[in-house]
Amino acid sequence: MIVNGGLGAAHLYDCFVIGSGPAGISLALALEDAGKRVLIFETGEVQEARSTLSNSVGYGHFSGEYWNVHSSRVLGGTSNVWAGWCTTLCELDLANPAVGVRWPISRTELLPYWRRAAPILDLEAAVIDFETPLIPGFLYRPFHLSSPTRFGSKYLERLRGSSSVVVAPGCTVVKLDANEARSSIVRIEYVHHRSDARLQVAIDPAQSVVLAAGGIGNARLLLQPRADGTVPVGDESGQVGKFLMEHPHLYGAGECAVDVEIDRFWPRDHPGRGYHAVIADTTLSLEHGLYACNLQWSRKTADHQMARYLSSENGRTFYHYGIAARSEMLPSPTNRVFMTGERDRFGLYRPGVRCVLDARDFLNVELTLRALGDALIRTGKGRVRVNNDRIYNAVSGGGHIMGTTRMGQSRSTSVVDPQCRVHGYGNLFVAGSSVFPSGGYANPTLTIVALALRLADTLAEAN
Repeated sequence: MIVNGGLGAAHLYDCFVIGSGPAGISLALALEDAGKRVLIFETGEVQEARSTLSNSVGYGHFSGEYWNVHSSRVLGGTSNVWAGWCTTLCELDLANPAVGVRWPISRTELLPYWRRAAPILDLEAAVIDFETPLIPGFLYRPFHLSSPTRFGSKYLERLRGSSSVVVAPGCTVVKLDANEARSSIVRIEYVHHRSDARLQVAIDPAQSVVLAAGGIGNARLLLQPRADGTVPVGDESGQVGKFLMEHPHLYGAGECAVDVEIDRFWPRDHPGRGYHAVIADTTLSLEHGLYACNLQWSRKTADHQMARYLSSENGRTFYHYGIAARSEMLPSPTNRVFMTGERDRFGLYRPGVRCVLDARDFLNVELTLRALGDALIRTGKGRVRVNNDRIYNAVSGGGHIMGTTRMGQSRSTSVVDPQCRVHGYGNLFVAGSSVFPSGGYANPTLTIVALALRLADTLAEAN
């Protein structure tokens, strides 16, 4: 049901979800399937994004406008600008010594949730985890492309017809209040934009509150200063907003000429679309201290100077490919979401976003390309050209906002526990890529939905 006025009695709901993006909608519908009632707060309208609230100001390698484009305030959230790319994280991505942080959950635990998430994103579950050896030290591990799924459109009719999930568009949550012990959320304060009213909902400890407002939105709400000067509710760890990560995109980072037709490696049982990606395997990564980086091969041609030369020298056909790199970014506490001194008319502080790539992030891409070149030379299968200027002077990103409420075992180093519950609280949870302890190279959407389904199971079993 989608409501424009009263939300109904608060005690009727088992769970309150703040945000209607892929995490929020996936969680809510999974809870509905488990027989629970859910209320979703959404700042934007069903089809119209809200732009009247203050946006982020950016520092570092990405402008404020960059972050704002990827923080959509509308039903469906950032799925409205998502390109549709999907793949899973590798085993090494969850515990790479070169990155220095370990996920508190295993890949084995995530895999069934990735498979459940695939059809939600209009993907074949059988191919999301596909990989095969390419040359010694490197794997072929393609990205798959969905529709892409627009959650606000795909699930609109189900939400309208639901008696168990109530969506409240045009409602911005501006404050969370806790009990004196800081062990439970007892009140949600929100603005109803159509009436310009500031309203409250009382929360019982048995009811769950889930932040699903994105990597900036989750941190922003948990960092709002309190009038009494005490620590913001949910930031008792002091870790909220820290460890912001993106996926550096480096187009034209390299090129190669090889005696391989990469198209032949695409999984035959998958009729869909995607792009060819090559990654260093675990052994090579550990040997060279590499972290996650996928090399997209595209624009195959035999009619290129590099390919023609190697073909004539070796008496067989070589093909030229352009290479774009999409890489992991090291988590750093200095890359963060923080509150500026500016406030909007509802009292919300404007977030600042600082994101500066480490020199090692650029070097990781260069070394991965060089390792690929070494492997091709050793095997006589081709050559790689590293394009220095494109690596070090032309970085862009994917709008993947991760790490700002990271998951971990200890309050001293993380915001949420392995169940995505905020440390110390019984009924406050976080959904979305803000809980990622590290980023790998994979587009986060598949894992966002997987973790939302996992959280839904946790909440369904607890209540």
